[in-house]
Amino acid sequence: MPNENPNIVSPDRYLASIIDSSDDAIISKSLDGIILSWNKAAEKIFGYTQAEAVGMPISLLVPPDRASEEPDILTRIRRGERLDHYETKRLRKDGRLIDVSLTISPILAADGTIVGASKIARDITEAKRVHELIRLERERLRVTLGSIGDAVIVTDTMGMVEFLNPVAEALTGWSATEATGKPLETVFCIVNEQTRHRVESPAARAMREGIVVGLANHTILIPRDGAELAIDDSAAPIRDSHGNISGVILVFRDVSGARAVADFQSRLSAIVENSDDAIVSKDLTGRIISWNKGAETIFGYTQQEAVGRPITMIIPPDRLHEESAILAKIRAGEKVDHLETIRLSKGRRAIHVSVTISPIRNAHGEVVGASKIARDITDKKQKEQDLAAAHARLQEHAGELERTVARRTAELTETVAELETFSSSLSHDLKAPLRTINSFAGALLEDHGAELSPGARGFAERIVQGCKRLSRFVDSVLAYTRLRNSSLAVGSVDLDQVVAAVLEEYPYLKEANATLELAQPLGSVRANELLLTQLLSNLLSNAVKFVPPGVPPKIRISSEIRDHHIRLSIQDNGIGIPQKDQARIFALFTRLHGEDEFPGSGVGLALVDRAVRRMGGSVGVESREGQGSRFWIELQKDGKDRVIEKSR
Repeated sequence: MPNENPNIVSPDRYLASIIDSSDDAIISKSLDGIILSWNKAAEKIFGYTQAEAVGMPISLLVPPDRASEEPDILTRIRRGERLDHYETKRLRKDGRLIDVSLTISPILAADGTIVGASKIARDITEAKRVHELIRLERERLRVTLGSIGDAVIVTDTMGMVEFLNPVAEALTGWSATEATGKPLETVFCIVNEQTRHRVESPAARAMREGIVVGLANHTILIPRDGAELAIDDSAAPIRDSHGNISGVILVFRDVSGARAVADFQSRLSAIVENSDDAIVSKDLTGRIISWNKGAETIFGYTQQEAVGRPITMIIPPDRLHEESAILAKIRAGEKVDHLETIRLSKGRRAIHVSVTISPIRNAHGEVVGASKIARDITDKKQKEQDLAAAHARLQEHAGELERTVARRTAELTETVAELETFSSSLSHDLKAPLRTINSFAGALLEDHGAELSPGARGFAERIVQGCKRLSRFVDSVLAYTRLRNSSLAVGSVDLDQVVAAVLEEYPYLKEANATLELAQPLGSVRANELLLTQLLSNLLSNAVKFVPPGVPPKIRISSEIRDHHIRLSIQDNGIGIPQKDQARIFALFTRLHGEDEFPGSGVGLALVDRAVRRMGGSVGVESREGQGSRFWIELQKDGKDRVIEKSR
């Protein structure tokens, strides 16, 4: 057998040396839990010597409240399982509990049979203590950052969010859980208020340059909901004990309210400075404190000339008492509204002004001065005087016009009365000779018609026809005149019954072989039944008469409710009415066609118009030339009976 080399260490001895020199406790035990081996680190960690430990049950290291752990561990070992970094507590010989991290593996025989377990135990008591201290410190820091009024975001060296306090959560719209691990630019999105360009996060510069960085002016934070918040403040690097940057802390606050106040004050200052009105402030002695451009324009004094001087420099001597009264009211905390008075310019020109004066109060609510707004109303006063003079002249002209109108009205009333009397008398006087002419012409035809030549007989027939037309004309004029002068009883009228009566009493629809469509029910209205019958007869007669030669008349009668009225319509297929003539067809004696083409008196539609208006209604037409017409009358729906007096 060759000599052994003293410099060569056998694998078993090498392994034993490693185990013996390890800082971790390396222990082996049987499947019954009996300790089989015990290294020096186990002696140091648990306090038992190798001699004291080997052969003892491993349970001597297990605290009573954890007695169930060891059976569970042995059960898992027997199944061939391995336990990695199992953290628990164990007992030292002196009874002190220590925190340990265990890694336990099965020990296999040559044939693969599990014969025991090896355990590596690391004392982590100090590590746990340090970890707890760190946890407590982090918790204290979290509570501290969470309790301050500003928003705080903490990032790591890569710019990833590690922490948000509640204020930062509220302002950004991100919860701490959602934000953790995300890039700061995602959670903290800022833009320039004016350019709307994305702004570099101050945290990036603080990380890059290692300095405290303040936000630029006009920085806007855009939270998750898209709203905009004005913010300011700064970012600073976080350094460890060696001075190395380990992250960045970003502190910011919502200054939207303060920014709005500043903007408002800036706008207010600009409004005051650029107002066309004089805006002046003074102390309680009447000394001018401020003087805007409007005051310079109105009164002629520059700001340098006015500030520090008494306000009485612009008050006429005969109005100095006004200033004393004004200051007394201001000291009492009262306001003076729209006082119209006179002030003097630098050139001593009198200026009409409207003045509003309000108290100025300090932070304690004490009146310390007055603000005055003065508006130059000189032009307004002149215009008021001119307007008053014009109004007086207008009143004079109006009086004269009223007297002239009254005089002319009386004259017209007298003339109308005379004309109506003449018309009535003329109509009555015409009736008798017409009847005489008609009777003699008729008798001539009846008794001597056979003896007359054809020409003479034709003349006699034309005399009879002319008498009939003139008689109808006279009757229409008389009806029109009576309609104006008589009282008119109005009551409930059933349109279905009236239309049926007209169709029954007037045979011209049947004679003309007209087609009639009647859309019933038509409803009930407030009207005079006889007058309504007459005007419906006129409208239906026109519908039959004004059709092209050889065209059978087609008529449709219908109604519709319009608010508190009923509109009765009569639609025909006649020749229609040109647009230019529709406005005048309801005027008296208006005719659009010759007597030979379409005979008539020109009174029928005028009678319809006056009759409908007398009953409180209205009349109209819708028509296109060559495409028929739709005449309508609109009357109040049925209600209580009443009487309409004759028109005056």
